[in-house]
This record gives sequence, structure tokens and C-alpha cells, in this order.
Amino acid sequence: MTKHLARLGRFVLLIAITVLAGGVMWWVSRKSNEADPFAAGGEVVSTPLASQPRTLVKAVSVEPSMRDIVLRYSGKIEPWETYSLGFEIGGRVATLGKNADGSPLDDGDRVEAGQELARLDDRVLRARLAEAVANFELASSDLERSRRVRQVSPSAITESEYQNDVTQRAQTAAAQQVAEKNLEDSLIASPITGSIAERMIEAGESVTPHATVFEIVENDRLRLIVNVPEARVRELELRRRSVTEALQTGVSDPEERVFRTHVLLEGNDLYGKPWPTIEAEVYRIAEIADRVTGLFEVEIVIDNRDGLLRPGMVATADIVTDRILAYELPEAAVLFRADATYLYTVTGQPAAMPVLFWEAGETEVQYAKKVALTRWVDQGETILIPSDGAELSRVVTRGQQRLHDGQLIRTIADREEDEGVAERRADGASLR
Repeated sequence: MTKHLARLGRFVLLIAITVLAGGVMWWVSRKSNEADPFAAGGEVVSTPLASQPRTLVKAVSVEPSMRDIVLRYSGKIEPWETYSLGFEIGGRVATLGKNADGSPLDDGDRVEAGQELARLDDRVLRARLAEAVANFELASSDLERSRRVRQVSPSAITESEYQNDVTQRAQTAAAQQVAEKNLEDSLIASPITGSIAERMIEAGESVTPHATVFEIVENDRLRLIVNVPEARVRELELRRRSVTEALQTGVSDPEERVFRTHVLLEGNDLYGKPWPTIEAEVYRIAEIADRVTGLFEVEIVIDNRDGLLRPGMVATADIVTDRILAYELPEAAVLFRADATYLYTVTGQPAAMPVLFWEAGETEVQYAKKVALTRWVDQGETILIPSDGAELSRVVTRGQQRLHDGQLIRTIADREEDEGVAERRADGASLR
């Protein structure tokens, strides 16, 4: 009996707990319905502006400055001038010139203007010169004796004999000049200050007249030759005329007085950084197009007095065709669509900052503002926006593809982005 009563008591207790739980759920549901504006038929309370979700973007501050509009072309560096040198006469090479170390001149050695490059065996030539000098002195003596005889006794020497002495002296003088010239031609001297591109002879070899034995290149200044299509030649010619006019009128801006070109070498240095930009100038624009390619050759002169460049190197030339006051932006910042070209800037306005049931003050809320572009200059990796065509301050450079005008955004600084990238790399390394 006692066991039956205990079981009944537990059953009653379970029923009581169930009823109590149902009552609590009803009471909580009733309170929720009263708080729910849709269930209670009240007005919807909007989320505070500062608490609304915002799209994460990256933005950079920009200011207008003088920017170069450039045309980019690649080409090969060539020596300013190339000289092929040979002996005027044939013979055997007796000696070669010496370099700074005292060794015979060879490929790549530096030579000065007038420096001896090679000399032929000149023993026979010196003997012939000595013979020619002796013959000239003898003929001069005979002619002088004939003149004195004619002055004392005009009939002592005939006119034909006198003229024969005059002719003999002239012939020996010419023979002496030829002998002197042949002796001079037994030596080759460098006509310029430059470098030996190639040496084709060895001491002791025999050479023929006019055969090339040395090739000298003038490389204190070099030429970068690029090929430009006809559609761009007009821009280059207008820039050339503008520079000429600036020189004639005395324009104070030095950059307006130079047909500037920025030369970029291929590859990177030991630390993976691009080589420093080399400042150069446009020297010549071809008057006619190449018959094969249809392109116009443009020669750019590069100062190479430091000797760091070599003919045959490949380089890229950024030829400056104009300079304007403009904003410089990454190409990715500008969106090109079929019907419009535009970008997004960052604009802000103050908004209340709620904390639980109170307002803790004001904060700046950022919006994306769509700016339509009518003028721009495509420079490959960058876009130039003329300052008179738009007024920009902070421009969105990443995340702009998913924006619309007036959308709430949050900008991320470069430092935050770099820290995030570093953390992801560290996580990946730990997983490996």
C-alpha cells in the first residue's frame, strides 16, 4: 500500500512540474508578443545608423600633382657610334697597344682618343723614308747649285738641265711625302674615347690593306632605339616642337625644356628590386617608316659615363609626351562598364553611437560615393584623372566591385591588411 502511494505521489509531482513549465512558457511568449512590434501592431524601430552592417573596403588618400603622360615601348641599347678600323697598307703586325694594366689590348678594354692600338713592322718603311729624304736633299742641292751657276754664268747651264733639276726636286719631295705617309699608316690609333668591341688580329699576323682589325664603340653615351606605330608619332612630334619652343622662349620649368624619357632596365637586382630609373632624352624621330615593319624609329640618348650599361641590353622607355596636374590611381580603382566609367570615393557624416540603452556620443559613418569620369589617361598599371575633371580625396581601391552609391562602408588601413595577411600566412605555416 505504501509503495502504491509513493508511486502515485511521484506521478502527481511530474504533472505539477509539467503544468508549471507550460505556464512559464505561456508567460514568456506573452511578453515576447508584447515586445514584438509586428505582433503587437506597433511601429518598427530602425537599427541605429552606426550599428548597421558595413562593407569592408580599402581606400587611399590622393592629391593632385604634376604627372607625366608617357608612351611605353621596349627596344635595344646600341652604341652611339661604331668604328671599324684597319691599316691603310699591308704588312706584319709587330706590336699591339697596351691597356691600363700593361697587357696587350683586348676585347672590352677602354681606350682614349689618339691611343695606339697596333703597329706594323716598319723597318722597311723607315728605310724607304730615309732613302726618300736623302734623294730629296740631293735633288735640292743640285737645284741650288744650278741656280747659283745660272746667276754667275747664264750660258753655263741649259734651260732643259735647269728644269730637269727642278723636276727632280719635286719628284723626290713627293716620294718623301709618300714614305712619310706609309710610315704613319703603319700605326692605328683610336679616333675616339671608347671601348674595344672586338680585336681581330694577333701580334705577328699579316694583314691586308683596309682589312678590319679593330672595332671600337663610343659608349660614353648610348642610343636606345624603339619602334613607334604611326598612330603615336604625332604625339611625339608635338612634344618635340613644344620642347623646341620652350628652349627658344626661355621657359623656366626645366622639365618643359627637355624631351624627357624614363628608361627602365629589364630584370631586378640581387635583392629582387627593380633597377633604378635612368633619365634620358629623345634624340631623333625617324622621318620615314621602316619598309618592313611600318614603324618609326625613335632614338633616345642615354648618358653612360659611369659605364654601367652595355650595348645589346634590352630596356623599356617611358617617353614623356605631356605633363598635367592630375590624380594618379591604381588601374583597379576605376570601373569600366559599357555605359559608364566611374570610381568610388569615401565620404562621411556624424551619427549617434548607441551603447545598450544609451547614446555614448557621435561617430563618423562612411559612405561610398559614386563619381562618374569623363576624362582619364590610361597609363597601364595606373590611371591619371585630370584635376579639373574631378575633385577627389579618398578613393576606394579594393572592394569597389560590390558597392553602390550611398552604401555604408568601413575602410581598412594598409597596416591592418598587412597584419591580416601575416596572420593568415602564419596559420598556413603552422598547419603545414
